[in-house]
Amino acid sequence: MKLLQHFSPSHLTVATLLAMGGLACPMVFAAEMTQPTQDEWKFTLKNAYINRDYDNPSLKDTGSWSQAASLFYKSNMQDTPLQIADKPVTIGADASVQYALRLSKDKHVADTVLPFDTQTQSQASDYLKYGATLKLGYDKTLLSVGELWLDLPVTAVDASRQLLASYWGTNLKSQLSDQLYAEIGRVTKVSSRNEEDFRKFSFTANGKTEYSDGLNYLDLRYQLTPSLKAEYYFGNLEDLYNKHYVGLEHTWKQPDFTLNSKFKYFNAKNDGSNFDIDAQNIGVLEMLKLDNQSFGLGYQQIIGESAYPLPDGFLPETYFINWNATGFFKKNEKSYHLMYGYDFKDYMPGLNAMVKYVYGHDFKAANGEKNHETESNIIVNYAFQQPYLKGFALQYIRIDYDVKHGNDFGEDRLFVNYSKKF
Repeated sequence: MKLLQHFSPSHLTVATLLAMGGLACPMVFAAEMTQPTQDEWKFTLKNAYINRDYDNPSLKDTGSWSQAASLFYKSNMQDTPLQIADKPVTIGADASVQYALRLSKDKHVADTVLPFDTQTQSQASDYLKYGATLKLGYDKTLLSVGELWLDLPVTAVDASRQLLASYWGTNLKSQLSDQLYAEIGRVTKVSSRNEEDFRKFSFTANGKTEYSDGLNYLDLRYQLTPSLKAEYYFGNLEDLYNKHYVGLEHTWKQPDFTLNSKFKYFNAKNDGSNFDIDAQNIGVLEMLKLDNQSFGLGYQQIIGESAYPLPDGFLPETYFINWNATGFFKKNEKSYHLMYGYDFKDYMPGLNAMVKYVYGHDFKAANGEKNHETESNIIVNYAFQQPYLKGFALQYIRIDYDVKHGNDFGEDRLFVNYSKKF
């Protein structure tokens, strides 16, 4: 069972499997710079049924059933007449079109999947997202302008619902050496998973919403040894907050098992005086793979004077040690994560499953009372192995959430995915 995989639209099926499962995003190095040797098209279909039932009868249940069809294009880099030190400057372009149609009746409630009109209290019957990117390359450096697909702190590509989130801006990536990868960028807008258009970043706290003109970021990744990676990220979300991230990942491979260890540290503080943001997130995660089985144990703690901040628009923080339907990032919250996965390849190739349990405590409810919460997940994935069904995959997720002071819910997600490259 692959537990860790970097996302890009070019391998959507695996990304959907992992993002919906809420697993942590890994650190990737040279693969970041890979460009296709020829033009690459990818067509995807995604049927998504999502339904959340609240135990509280005064709350409306949320969800929808929708069908999406998307096309992603990634061009080969072509040489231009311009040369620097006998090496050509190259040019290319990427593009995407995503479309989803609601198949269920309008529940007249926001479900974080489809666009929702707060004035008419209506779910959109369909929605369309599209974007394009201009690429300029030189040696091991790539400049991208336009639509960006970023799996970084603050800017995750979210495949956990229907259409994918993407970003608008400019970034520069460079493989500076065999060990060091660097990326800098400015992201001015976001198109979240349940919106059509690109819009400014925003943040809401205590009923107040403020907007940002852009996110300026730096990401550095260094391969310290063949088994040890390090990453540092700094992001300035103008007029909202600054974020620092430091991550270490070690992989210990033995003939009979593999142990993957992660340490993650986040620090967020307000930029300006609009909000009182001061929070740190410390997390550790151990993943042991033994034959067809995987075992996970993690701990996460929020320290500081506020909850850990996330931008508006259902943008998940997949860099957390174990992002779930519930983020477990409330002020002072401590959470414990347990995971068990099994790959049935010896019995039914293509089938794997995972169960997850998280317990969080030491935070307070809105009324000031001491609170605790739990979330359990069952995740089942099947990729069809038959040649005539190649490209089809199924995923089922069951989520059960319980909180001492708050609203419990149960949620079902069923996805039927198809992808075809040509």
